[in-house]
Amino acid sequence: MHVTTLLRRTARRPLTVAVACLAAAATVAALTVTAASAATLFTDDFTDGDSSGWTASGGTWSVAADGGNVLRQSGTSSDARARAGSSAWTNYTVTARVKPIAFNGSNRFAALLARAQSSTSYYYLALRSNHTVELKKLVNGSSTTLATGAVTVTAGTWYTLSLSVSGTTLRGTVNGGTALTAADGQFATGGIGVATYYASASFDDVTVADGTGPSPSPSVSPSTSPAPPGTVITVAKDGSGNYSTVQAAVNAVPANNTGRITISIKPGTYRELVTVPSNKPYVSFVGTTGNAADVVITYDNASGTPKPDGSGTYGTTGSSTVFLDGNDFTARNLTFANAFDEAGHDYSAEQAVAMTTRGDRLVFDNVRFLGNQDTLQPSSPSTATVSRAYYRNCYIEGDVDFIFGRGTAVFDRCEIRSLNRGSTSNNGYVTAASTSIANPYGYLFTRCTLTAQAGTAAKSVHLGRPWHPSGDVNAIAQVLYRETTLGAHILDAPWADMSGFSWRDARFTEYRDTGPGAVVNADRPQLADADAPAYTAQRYLAGADGWNPVY
Repeated sequence: MHVTTLLRRTARRPLTVAVACLAAAATVAALTVTAASAATLFTDDFTDGDSSGWTASGGTWSVAADGGNVLRQSGTSSDARARAGSSAWTNYTVTARVKPIAFNGSNRFAALLARAQSSTSYYYLALRSNHTVELKKLVNGSSTTLATGAVTVTAGTWYTLSLSVSGTTLRGTVNGGTALTAADGQFATGGIGVATYYASASFDDVTVADGTGPSPSPSVSPSTSPAPPGTVITVAKDGSGNYSTVQAAVNAVPANNTGRITISIKPGTYRELVTVPSNKPYVSFVGTTGNAADVVITYDNASGTPKPDGSGTYGTTGSSTVFLDGNDFTARNLTFANAFDEAGHDYSAEQAVAMTTRGDRLVFDNVRFLGNQDTLQPSSPSTATVSRAYYRNCYIEGDVDFIFGRGTAVFDRCEIRSLNRGSTSNNGYVTAASTSIANPYGYLFTRCTLTAQAGTAAKSVHLGRPWHPSGDVNAIAQVLYRETTLGAHILDAPWADMSGFSWRDARFTEYRDTGPGAVVNADRPQLADADAPAYTAQRYLAGADGWNPVY
């Protein structure tokens, strides 16, 4: 990329763009399953900070107060169980994320329970420290193994366990694969639970859906029935899921759905363009391994990339790998990227967006955003509309204006990494916000860490500059770095003018930042202590509906 491109910004042109799956259905040329059997019976992600509805026996159970909000069994007692749900439940699937923390021995386990009659009678799917997964039953404290398989079990790693009960048929999966099946008639009804045996573990995102049975094969006959709310759709490049592309799974979500649909994505690099349209709310993308690097959704369009139909170039927003227009979207444990190769092209406009968001109430947890110039665009449907997004424990990298747009976004405990462009004086800008003057809240970086690629010169990166799209005088950027650690790459005078607009007219502030880049001088406005309570993550995101996803 030419050095002049670093200092020049091409006008952005909007582009209008329109755990295992046990009850999923899809559109033409997709899958047929029974759509009527997928109501959600129970769900708990512990974001309320308590374990109401759970009955514990043995061990030390609590909701972790470390910001993770997971149900944790912190002891290593011989038997520890927490049960929930209804004794009247019959056919259903229970799914949860499970992270063994420590095993006190060579044959210990963390488990998911179904058809629990009591603390000593139930079916369970156990991850054992000897690298096996077992489908078992416990009857009055006496256990019987029904099926077993091999799986690598590593303490400190999240796994998605799913246990189905339908009549006398039992089925368990780990991360959407390693399926165990058995037949047993011991228990016909009962609630759910989680358990450990001489182990400590965390449990999260517990869901019970009344749909059961094995994941449908891709060879099943086509249907025009869309996936019902409450289902989980599995995507796998190797054909072991319901679809081999993410967009095909999105297409299976019914228009104007009223319940959450989870798209569970197995490891792989998915080279495709993805759009979640505005008429498909309550969609979740979840990487199955818990490691965000294992699932990558990527493409390589840039602003200056010619369109295949010869109608011009994509423009900045049009270069996006992913468009999120649906409200109440969530993503966890995966990567969104734009892999455009700047060195391999000589376009006059090389902005290349990994994701543009225009929906409201979006949550990203343990998600990576990779790119160079203009990596992430938190936006909204119009300048008069406020759209909010919460990024927790995420990783975002880039160089020029790599977080930009008019959306309201909170970055909580994220790593914001500046890439090295080889300059000793100007290696780019972290933000280019274009917040409407009518919106008091643009970007908040709270408890984040700003880092730089190896070799990046000290005092060479700006915290931001004010973007006024098409010269809009009402786009008055609002950015606050709060209690954030700033690396040595941040300039002492970290705010820059842009396109004739002075940074001093924008709403740029810092509050109690630390680190070698956190000097205080006349070029670094500081938020007053008296104003600090009005600029928290909760206040940024509350809006008129009181939304509070912060944990």
